[in-house]
Amino acid sequence: MLEVLGLDQPAEALYFALVDNPPLPIEELARRTGLEPDVVAGALVRLEDGGLISRLPGTPTGYTALPPGHALEVLLLARERDIQQVRALIERLAERHRDARRDRDSASLIEVITGRDGVARCGQQLFHRAERELRGIDAPPYAETRDGTRVNSATVIGGRSVRSRFLHGRDALDVPGAMERVELDIAAGEEVRFLPQAPMKLIIADDQAALIPLLATPQVLDSCILVHPSALLDALSALFESLWAQAQPYMPDRPASVGPNEFVTEEERRIISMLAMGMADETIARHLGIGHRTVQRRVQALLTRLGAASRFQAGVLAASRGWWRPDPPGAPRDPAG
Repeated sequence: MLEVLGLDQPAEALYFALVDNPPLPIEELARRTGLEPDVVAGALVRLEDGGLISRLPGTPTGYTALPPGHALEVLLLARERDIQQVRALIERLAERHRDARRDRDSASLIEVITGRDGVARCGQQLFHRAERELRGIDAPPYAETRDGTRVNSATVIGGRSVRSRFLHGRDALDVPGAMERVELDIAAGEEVRFLPQAPMKLIIADDQAALIPLLATPQVLDSCILVHPSALLDALSALFESLWAQAQPYMPDRPASVGPNEFVTEEERRIISMLAMGMADETIARHLGIGHRTVQRRVQALLTRLGAASRFQAGVLAASRGWWRPDPPGAPRDPAG
């Protein structure tokens, strides 16, 4: 308890023993506290130097505790002065830290994060610090901490009132398991749209910070730039919103309104959504876990049902008939689906 005042465990035990008893010699203090006599002797010197006890004349020499109200108050005041000095030192060190990084006007606006674990933890911190909205562009390579945990926005925002919007490149969907991860993120409440190709990786948290790779096309994500509020951060935010407005939404949770005499299966809606995104039959087959020829037959059947002359027209006609609902650019996502 008294460690905060600079007393170690032996000194504290001896002080408590002296507070509770009349003056005691070293031998009796050693017996009562279970400490070795030489340890008791050293601790008594520290207590006496601290003004907590007094040595009494006589043989053997006895020790008594001084009134704690005054003695401990003196130590407390001394410790408060030490804390004030440390606070002043912290302010000076913080100023020196800022000055050392102010070589250029922009130096205080960006930080370079190095190391795979450092990059992963910085990304996690951005996800956790967001209070209103997360925005980002998802593209490989992906950051992982030392324990193999992959940085993921949807798992972090779960249960929080934080809106999450992420763009994905269609080319990245060729990675095994990519579409499954995207659909899990959508199920967790994340809004997802697709571009033909993701121009870069990006995370933006509440317009307060952004994280981008240091290199344009990194093979391993082991260095990133953390951008603080600045014109650069504003530009990254504007870039995201521009790309979001142009991007293609993925399928919604359910169709808007299917006609009374029509029936569209979940698989058909997924096929239509992927067709509208421009995916090839081979990619659709892999994501649905069905054969290439099966996809071809079902695509042709959908084209026939819709009276469409092309795959893109099939997506447009399907949307007009309520088979699926692409959100208009910039429209907020309906939490109810």
